[in-house]
Amino acid sequence: MYGLGLEELFLNVLFLIVLILFVPLLLEVHGYTLTKRIKTFVLYTTTSLAIIACMSFPIPTMDGYIFDLRTIALVYGGLYGGVPAAITFSTIAIVYRFVIGGAGVIASTFVILFLLVLLILLTRRFHAGSRKKRIVIGTSLSCFTATVTILNSVFLFDIQLSYLFIFTHLTLTLVTSLMILYLYEVISDHISTSKRVLKAEKKEAVSHLASSISHEVRNPMTTVRGFLQLMLHTDLSEDKKKQFLETSIDEIDRANDIICDYLTFAKPTPDQVETLSLKEEIERTLQIITPLANMNGVEIKTNINDVTIKGGNQFLQQCLVNMTKNCIEAMPENGQLSIDTKTERDKVLLTISDNGKGMSEEQISRLGEPYFTTKGSEGTGLGMMASMKIIESMNGKLNVKSRLNEGTSFIIEFPTAE
Repeated sequence: MYGLGLEELFLNVLFLIVLILFVPLLLEVHGYTLTKRIKTFVLYTTTSLAIIACMSFPIPTMDGYIFDLRTIALVYGGLYGGVPAAITFSTIAIVYRFVIGGAGVIASTFVILFLLVLLILLTRRFHAGSRKKRIVIGTSLSCFTATVTILNSVFLFDIQLSYLFIFTHLTLTLVTSLMILYLYEVISDHISTSKRVLKAEKKEAVSHLASSISHEVRNPMTTVRGFLQLMLHTDLSEDKKKQFLETSIDEIDRANDIICDYLTFAKPTPDQVETLSLKEEIERTLQIITPLANMNGVEIKTNINDVTIKGGNQFLQQCLVNMTKNCIEAMPENGQLSIDTKTERDKVLLTISDNGKGMSEEQISRLGEPYFTTKGSEGTGLGMMASMKIIESMNGKLNVKSRLNEGTSFIIEFPTAE
């Protein structure tokens, strides 16, 4: 009679949980871009390591005859990996058993080959079955193989095993196999569902964006076409032609802005990251938006420190123009636009504020949605969406504070350049 070997059994359980459950699932959770080949490589590697680890820390029952939980890893890898994986894992187990040596080599080889036949016969049914059926097949196969191993040891090799050892070994095989298969199935289903939802959301976003952009670009194009037709077929004064041409240019510029915002959303990361002077970038922005501010009677106040950040100069410029333009347009009848910077250790806070009509909490929560705008028919929401993507790509953070009829503050946090 031999001891229970609880320490070795629980160590085997730990190997199985870590190597064939946690490691592959962690890679799955954080590896949406992993190719099928890499995932197959992970399955082969972790299962092979689990088999070898279990066999390296067995329960010795007599000289050269050992017990362990390798069959759980063999069943898991063979069923999920298919027939080629089952053959590979069985070969690894047999070869390593011969390396260990001892009287139980032949008996162990017989059990592994018997399990391989069962895996080949059940693999197709396993993959075609429901989650419940897969768990039942995997658990039953592990327990059946463990039972065959014990019967083989007792009746063919006359190994004296206590009833408590047999009960403990079979119970741990049942519980461990059931737990691993159940958790793997549940977590895999959750990951798969999350991927499908994410894919559907991306398709929906692209569909809405395409529809919005098509509509928004068509409007200025229609206007330009109408003016050109008038100029072609109607005798107009030079002043009228000039007026139509200026309006057409404005409409083309508007279409260009929409397309630029969309492209920024699609690819918000600059090809080349530079060290930028935030003060210089803000001053360039002021040169662009000052005429618009003057037209709306908006006063601009600044308090800017000279600090450097990392990013793409065109992208940052687009972000600042979008933000300041939104603030100016929120003050149609006079107002004040404030731009302030404040340095705190390794970060800089850029605050762009207005005292315009403000936003409700619901409106703030929807900022950045592809087709949400507070400007009615005059806006698309693409500018704010692109700005938020740019800030995110520069490792920045955006905080928005607003009150209806009091104004809005956009507080942007950027890490300073080292």
